[in-house]
Amino acid sequence: MRRPSTRNTGITALSITGVLLLTACGGGTDTPSADEDSPLTAFYQSISGDFDSEEQQKKWDEQTRKTEELTAACMVEQGFEYIPVDHSAGMVTFDEEERDPEEYAAEYGYGMTIYQEPTEEEQAEMDSYVDPNQAYLESMSETEMNAYYEALYGAMSSVEPDENGEMPQFTPEEMGCQGIAQDEASGGEQALWESEEMTAFNDAVTTLYEDVEKSPKLTEVTAKWSDCMAEAGLDHATPQAAIDYFVEASNALYDNETGEGPSEDELTALQEEERSTAVADYACQEEVDYQDVHRTVQFELEKTFVDENKDLLDRVAAAYKELEK
Repeated sequence: MRRPSTRNTGITALSITGVLLLTACGGGTDTPSADEDSPLTAFYQSISGDFDSEEQQKKWDEQTRKTEELTAACMVEQGFEYIPVDHSAGMVTFDEEERDPEEYAAEYGYGMTIYQEPTEEEQAEMDSYVDPNQAYLESMSETEMNAYYEALYGAMSSVEPDENGEMPQFTPEEMGCQGIAQDEASGGEQALWESEEMTAFNDAVTTLYEDVEKSPKLTEVTAKWSDCMAEAGLDHATPQAAIDYFVEASNALYDNETGEGPSEDELTALQEEERSTAVADYACQEEVDYQDVHRTVQFELEKTFVDENKDLLDRVAAAYKELEK
C-alpha cells in the first residue's frame, strides 16, 4: 500500500529549518564528519536554539495548545462548534534505532513506495486516537461540512499550482481560522517570513545551494557516481534525480481518473526497482566518496557565505529575536 501521510501535530519553526537541517554536517579544512554542525546550522541554532531540545519542544507544544484555543474561539465566531484538539494525545513516537544504510536500502529502498510498518504498540496508540470533533462533523450535511472546513482552513480546496508547479502563497486570513490562529500563536511568524530580511536571506541561501550542486568538485564526483550507476544498468544523473524518479513514479501509480490504486504486480515491480536502485546508489556513493565530497564543498561554501553576509545574518538574527519578544 502507499505510504500514508502524517498528520500535522503542531507548529514547526520557520520553514527555513527544513533547508538548514539538510546541512547538519561539519567543517574545517579536512573532510567534515556527518555529526558536525555546518556554519549555517550553527548560525540558525544560535538564534533559535537546538531544534531537538526539550525546551524547544515545550515551546512548540505551547504554541500548538494556544493555536487550538484560538481556533476554537474563531470557529465559534463563524457559527460552528470546535473542541480544541490535544495533539499530544495523537502523537506517536516511533523507535528510531540506528540502521545500517545499506540494509535499510535493501529493505525499504528510499522509503517512497515501501514504508516500515509500525509495531503493535505503535499501531494501537495510533488507533486509540479519537478526534473530539468527529461526532459533530458526522452530524452535518455535506453542505454544512463544506462550510465548516472552509471556515477552518479557508477556501483553498480548488487551488491549482502555477506554470512552475508551485502553489500560491496565502495570507493567514486566507487559510481560515487555523491560519489566523497559527499566525497569532507564533507571534506573527508569517510577517517575519515575508519580511525584506527573510526574503533576501532565503534567496541568498537558495543561490548558495545551487552553487554547491554546480561546484566543480561535486560535478566531478557526481559524474563518477553516474558512471558507477550506469555499470549497474541504471540511468540517473544525480543521487537526487534517482530519488525524484521514485517520487514521481509512486505518484503516477495513484494519479488516474478512476481513483483506483495500482495492481499488486505494478506496485511490487516498482518496489523491487526502488530497492535495487537504492542499494546501487548507496554502493556507488561509497565507491566515489560522494557524501564526503558533498559535505566538504557544502561546508566551504557555507563558511564563505557566512563570512561575506555578516550584515544580512545580523539583520535576520535581529528580526527573529524581535519575533521572540
